[in-house]
Amino acid sequence: MGGCSSADSENFPIPADKEEVQARGVTDVCCGLLFTVVVAGMVALAFVGVVEGDTKRLTHGRDYNGRICGVDEGVENQSFLYYCGFLDRVGDYPKHLNYQSKSCVSACPVTSSEQIACIMPEFVNTTMLGGGNQSGLVFDSTFDVQITQSVAYQWSYPTTAHMDKYCVPKQTSENDLYSVVLNGPLKQVLQFNGVVESLKRAWPVLLGVVVLATLLGLGYLHVLKSYAGILLYFTLWLGAILTCIFGLFFMYGLFPDPYDELGWYQQMSPIFVMCFGPMARFLSLLTGFLLMATSACMLFSVLNENIDESIGIVCAACDCILGSGSGFAFVLQPITQAAVGAVLMAALLVGYMFIASVTEVDRNNMVMNGVFVPEEPYAKQLMAKEVRMWYWDLAMHFYTLGAVWLMITFVTFCQFVITYAVCDWFFIENTMEPNPAAIDLPDVLMKAANGKGKRLDSIRVRGVDKVAGSRSGWLTKTGGVQMLVVPIGEKGPDGRDFLRVDKEISVKYLPGICVMTEGIFAGLFHHLGTIALAGVVSLATAPFRAASEMFKAFMGAGGKPEYRAGGGMDVEDTSRIGLVISGLGLLSTFLDEFFGRYSKTLLSDVVLRASDFSTASNDSYEFILDAGGTVALLHGGTGNYEVIGVIIITGICSLVADFLLTKVSTFSDPKSSMYVPEPGMMTLVAAGMACMIASGFMALFSIAADTLLYTFVFGRKHHPEKLSHCIPTPLMHMVGEEFEDAPSLALTAQPRSRLTRFSHAASKYKDTVMSTMRGGGVGSSSGPALDDGLLPSVRHATAALLAAAVVLGRVARASALIS
Repeated sequence: MGGCSSADSENFPIPADKEEVQARGVTDVCCGLLFTVVVAGMVALAFVGVVEGDTKRLTHGRDYNGRICGVDEGVENQSFLYYCGFLDRVGDYPKHLNYQSKSCVSACPVTSSEQIACIMPEFVNTTMLGGGNQSGLVFDSTFDVQITQSVAYQWSYPTTAHMDKYCVPKQTSENDLYSVVLNGPLKQVLQFNGVVESLKRAWPVLLGVVVLATLLGLGYLHVLKSYAGILLYFTLWLGAILTCIFGLFFMYGLFPDPYDELGWYQQMSPIFVMCFGPMARFLSLLTGFLLMATSACMLFSVLNENIDESIGIVCAACDCILGSGSGFAFVLQPITQAAVGAVLMAALLVGYMFIASVTEVDRNNMVMNGVFVPEEPYAKQLMAKEVRMWYWDLAMHFYTLGAVWLMITFVTFCQFVITYAVCDWFFIENTMEPNPAAIDLPDVLMKAANGKGKRLDSIRVRGVDKVAGSRSGWLTKTGGVQMLVVPIGEKGPDGRDFLRVDKEISVKYLPGICVMTEGIFAGLFHHLGTIALAGVVSLATAPFRAASEMFKAFMGAGGKPEYRAGGGMDVEDTSRIGLVISGLGLLSTFLDEFFGRYSKTLLSDVVLRASDFSTASNDSYEFILDAGGTVALLHGGTGNYEVIGVIIITGICSLVADFLLTKVSTFSDPKSSMYVPEPGMMTLVAAGMACMIASGFMALFSIAADTLLYTFVFGRKHHPEKLSHCIPTPLMHMVGEEFEDAPSLALTAQPRSRLTRFSHAASKYKDTVMSTMRGGGVGSSSGPALDDGLLPSVRHATAALLAAAVVLGRVARASALIS
């Protein structure tokens, strides 16, 4: 193991129906071929765009004749686009502008004394002629139509240059032409031009955000390694507060005028920057509501979650990614991921610009009896417009969907590489070295700390019990004298009385970056189709898994341990709050059963068993549940901290970027050469870059934690003779009692039993609720019957929902039997 030439290992993959290592095969071939074809199609479209398109068509205006101002022949020295007005005027300004009459000018007029060539609205003159005789033809009647369109010189109106390409009316109290133009025909064009110019000028801020997010990610991991408990508790609170603040900010979007583009909120909110009108208000309100719900769940987690259970596995993950033998292999991964991801996003954006610039100039604007009037060499139409063919619109949609799929697959591919590297790291043989953090303790304390001696419970210590209650101690013997050692501080992770003190710890030395290249090789040549499919399905089902976690957080607020443990659906509590919490537990179980299997845990099964997507999604879910014990309890326990870490780093970087872009004169002063015209959009870009970098760092420890637990169970099953030489010291502390044998009783029943239990629980829950609503509560007198306070329609609707839950449970059971 450790070579760079092969993705195979001497320890894996071992398929579920095999007992020995097998050659790694290619999985989900059809999906891999489809993904390859889509990417090839995107490349072909981008190539056509580069050959046939011109991005200046997107950034420069066109006059009435379809010529690009400042580019095409005849207007190459006229780089500004000017909107002509109708003939009715009020003072120096026309009453209305004619957006079809556009002319290229060399400079924007500042007075009303200049004359500009403008195309005039066409007028039609019709005449009914009598009969006649011509060339032997006898005419009974003739309908004569004359369409006249002219280019005439008009007096100008005062304008100002905008974005160095457009002439817009000056702001004045006499009319609203300025805001009408900016919010009308120029809205999308100016936004696009503003983004392009802002990207050119805001690069120092964006580069600073990249550096800041990287430093915050590295700092988070290093602090996590040494002060996991403090950092996790702090991030829970900070994440809840930041999410609440952002939620309130977006909910405020209900009040500003959605049609005003110049308000402070409209320029700060990324939703109002990208959207317009009622849609912006709706999306802002929806985003704010979701963020407030997330903040509430985080708050419940802070108040009810015992982070001691997570500290141990977090420390084991940090030992993997930041251990002295790991070098920079793991730490460089998220940095590389961010760099490659940024280049890939930029390439996709440039490709889209070229594809979008493939347009044609259509001069067939005159129709007579359903037939276009053709152009003649001696008579060409004055009016022309830019058009895009219908099939090219479909091509743009295809490219957009393909780009989204490509980015999702890229992120999932990076997660696969991390998973592979952690699995490879786990099976590297330990090198035992002195523990630099070891403390020289007396022999009696060392024995007690390592669990040697006789344990005595219910010991009372004078002066302490009133604060911390009775406790346990260890009866040890040293120098022929027995001594009782009793800890008086708070319990450590997993309720341990002492933190383990090891004079020697395991160190695993990675063979350079080979561990990463092996994962890249395996992902590209063996599991590309599985990764492409897993990324899409995992993202699509993520909201359901998030909803399940929210329900669990609310269940934790119920104040009863059985609810927090996930057993709410069997609790005999027919009070109103008890029924609500039991219903949430039932729904959470249903969501976990159907959507929990599509998390990134399935990548561990792909790495260790070379499974396809369908097999990996089912086996990985059942594998963890069947493992039971500490593994089932801790697996997935770092997901909340991953999300919160991403939110914190993204929030900090976004606030810094917004401050620099809006408060520092270098970027906020219109007279500055580095002026950023779209600070809101650049803040959004900075947030996206920070989120990508933060996700890489946070996923590093989260994936490492879950993969270590998964690989431990895999090693216990297939390589028990190697496990004692491979298991890292921090992980050994967590699963020591389950090192050789799996727990005698798993925490969860077998799949068919679980679904049967779910179906029975749904039926029982329906009967309990309906009985309570009728006033016949089952053994509960905690509140009045609900029958008097509910309308019959409400009762019927509730019964229908509960019946649906029963049906879903039975469908789930039938699906399991079929599979």
